[in-house]
Amino acid sequence: MSTQRRREGRRIKSLPNWRVVRYADDFVVLVHGTEQDTEMLREEIAHVLRPMGLRLSSEKTRVVNMGEGFDFLGFHVQWRRKRGTNKWYV
Repeated sequence: MSTQRRREGRRIKSLPNWRVVRYADDFVVLVHGTEQDTEMLREEIAHVLRPMGLRLSSEKTRVVNMGEGFDFLGFHVQWRRKRGTNKWYV
């Protein structure tokens, strides 16, 4: 993981940022970048998991926009606009 300062530095340089959210044997990677950045990160994750004898399931692995949202551990995670403002939250 990186610090908030590192993420801000990467954002200033227009580099992608990501966060890993995990619970037991499930995880989600949240990426702030392009679809190409996401695909590159997916390959890196598969490369890291391979020596542990694990692999990404193509049936369960998908790339979605946060506006569309996704289900994780019984919760629907999605961007929402705060009522009366232009601020967005998850």
